[in-house]
This record gives sequence, structure tokens and C-alpha cells, in this order.
Amino acid sequence: MAPRSDSRAAPSHARHDRGPRLLGRVLTVVLLAALSGCRKSDAERAAREREEIETRIRDAYSLVPYRALKLTLRAEGHPDAPAEVAALWQTLSATRELPAKAASEEETLRVAKAYLELGVALYKAKKTLEQRDEDEFPLLWSRWQPAQPLPLPGYDAGQEHALLSALWFVLDAADSGNRVPATDLVLYELSRATPRPGWPPGLRVSVRGSRGMAFCNAGYHYAAEEELNAYLSDAEALPASAFPSVRDATPAQVRETLLATGYFLRAWNRMGLERERAAEDDLERGLASLERLGIENELTWWGWAFIHFRRERYEQSARSLDTLAKSPYLGDAARRDIQASADAMRAHGDQLPIFLQARAAAILGQALVARAGGPEKIAVTLLGPERAGQVLAPLLWMDRVRHGLAQRSVDDITRAAGESFDGVRAAGGKGLSALKEKLWGGGEDAKSAAGSPP
Repeated sequence: MAPRSDSRAAPSHARHDRGPRLLGRVLTVVLLAALSGCRKSDAERAAREREEIETRIRDAYSLVPYRALKLTLRAEGHPDAPAEVAALWQTLSATRELPAKAASEEETLRVAKAYLELGVALYKAKKTLEQRDEDEFPLLWSRWQPAQPLPLPGYDAGQEHALLSALWFVLDAADSGNRVPATDLVLYELSRATPRPGWPPGLRVSVRGSRGMAFCNAGYHYAAEEELNAYLSDAEALPASAFPSVRDATPAQVRETLLATGYFLRAWNRMGLERERAAEDDLERGLASLERLGIENELTWWGWAFIHFRRERYEQSARSLDTLAKSPYLGDAARRDIQASADAMRAHGDQLPIFLQARAAAILGQALVARAGGPEKIAVTLLGPERAGQVLAPLLWMDRVRHGLAQRSVDDITRAAGESFDGVRAAGGKGLSALKEKLWGGGEDAKSAAGSPP
């Protein structure tokens, strides 16, 4: 009788095949583990985007005059105030007296000289701003209203940054002339508006939402997702009593409005992340909140058009676009585009330009600001008539400064700046050509005004 163990022995060729198969499985597991380890998490991607935001703020020439103005106002009279920034603001202020259109050759030369000096001052101030920060100095509120109590509980530099960011965001939504570099301004202010536990709950939630909206609008979708998740978690956890009454809205209505806003913002951002199913869920939550509030506007019409589109209910989607196209708060070109999209939806509903994120954001943002009365009315509501006029008036001046700088060449600036700026043209595109592309939306107009740099 053969030994029992022999009867269970595998054939020799099977024993030889088992080794390679086992090795293959081990290698597959190792490979999968390695690949999963190479894939970055959402948190890692968000951290990377936040670093990019800080770099963008630090390197943005468009922010130099604005940061110099704020630092100068806050540091005025302080023994440690940086001289280079104060000098830039003095040079910039001198352009207020320049004529919008030179009437003589002598006047033309005076205007050219003033903008040449401003270009040199910009370079010098930017170097200083890499080392100094406005938050080293007292708040703007302390300068403007020294005898008045602080406007909000726990008011600090972060809250002041948050309030200014809200103003710039509103102005940007209606500034079709691109007179201000609002995207960079909003990012700059909100990057310094991190909510603190001592802030009023409603403000803390609102600032989270604002940061999420700004990051999404600038294309930093992972950082935006973090902010919007925190925004919605806070808003959902807080009772209605934690929110203020605003004009005719009760605290419960304010809370519901913030929730609706958060759902729409996160849906918008998730479209940028190509997470469309999650975006649909958020859109439906947001639409339900607006229905509970009895609100119907451009946002609800667009939202239902998108939901019907995703559910392949093309006729219903087209009808929502028909309604949107009739909005009196849209421009003629936008209405034509939306109606064309509605007509195309009825023919073939698989491709719609109106759902492209940037295009829809521009249309809806301008419509909602117009519905609220325009930037002037919103600014007056936020700041009061006198302060609103002070804020809105400099926009035309900024536009004049932008065009004045655009007419100076890189060689003009480097020659006027002297030996200490001999390396400007070798600084990796940091010269006036970069300034003209970035400063207050200069772009192609600025290039054509100045001619191609040598």
C-alpha cells in the first residue's frame, strides 16, 4: 500500500507552475500598493494648491499698488513704516493730477515722466513687500474710525480682510471693463482671513464659503472643496439662533440661504473636479433650500436646466433655459446665447456651451448682482453712501494708471532705474512686459499700446 502522503502529492509540472504564479501574484500586490502610494490624496492636493495661492499672491505685480496703499495707510506715522512703500504711494498719488488726455506736447512729456517714475517705484516697492506685511501695523478701522468701537465682536485683521474681500468680489462680478484685478485682490484678502473660534458664528461660516468660492473661481478646486466642506458642516451644525437677522430675513431664513449658497458653490466646485454625480446631489439640495425660501431667480432656472440635462430630460431643460433667456437682468448677448442653447437642447441635448463652468459663472454672477441693484447699491448697503463713494471713485483712476504704465517700454524702465536694476531684464520675465500683462488686467491691449519689447 502506497504511503498516504504520496496519494496527495501534486504532479511535478503543477509544482513547477505554482512558483511563477505565486511570484506573479506577489508582484501584482506590490505594484498595486506602489501605485496607490503614488496617488495623492485630496488633502495633499489641497495643501499644494494653498502653496500655489501664496506664491501667486507673492509674485503678482497687480497687487503691488494695492498692497502698498494698504500698508501705507496702516503704517502711517509708525516708526517702523517702510520708506519704499510710502514713496510708491506718493508717486502713485501724483498720477491723480494728471490729465486724462494731454492737451499739449509739454503736458504729454509730463505724463510720460510721471508714469516712468511710477514704473521704477513699483519695482522697488515690490522688493520691500516681499519682506514686509501690512498686518504688522494697526487695522484700517483704527485709522478711519479711531474714536469708534470695533464694528464686530472679536474684530481683528482677519475679519477686516474678510470684509474687504466681500467688497472686491461684488465689484468684480459687475466690472465688465476689468478695471480692477479683483481675482488677485480677493485671493489676497481671503488668504489672510482664516476664521478664528472667537468670531461670530455667522461670519465664520460666511468666510469659509467666501474662501471656497474664491478658490473655486481661481481654479484651486481641492482647496475649495476643503473650505466648502467645512462651511457646510458648520452651517448644518449651528442652530438658527446662531445667525443674525438681515433686513427682512429671519435668522432661520439666513441659515437656509447660507445652506443653499453652500450647496450651489460645492456643486460648482465638484463640476471642476469632474465629480458630476456628487455635484448633482448638491444642486438638488440647494434648489430644495431655495424652494423653501420661496426664491426663484437666474440661479434656480440654471440649476433646474442642469439637473434636467443630467437626467436626460432635454425638453424640460430647454424650458428652464427659455425662462433664463427672458431674464431682464442679463445682457443681450447672454440672452441670445442662452436661447441658442435652449434651441440646441431640443435638437440634441448632449453638448451645451451654457453649462461650461466659467461661462455660466460670468452670466449668473452678473445677473444676480444686477438683480440686487448693481455694485453701487450693494456697496452703499454694505458701507453707507459716503464710504461707498470713496471706494468706487478710484476705479476710473486705476484704469488710467493701467493705460499710462502700458505705454512705457522695458528699456525705459531699466535705464531710469539705474545700475541697481541692471538685472531686471534677466529676472525670468519679471520686467515691465510681465507687469503690463498682469497689472489690472493689462493683457493684449497693454501690449499693443506699448509695442513689442525688444
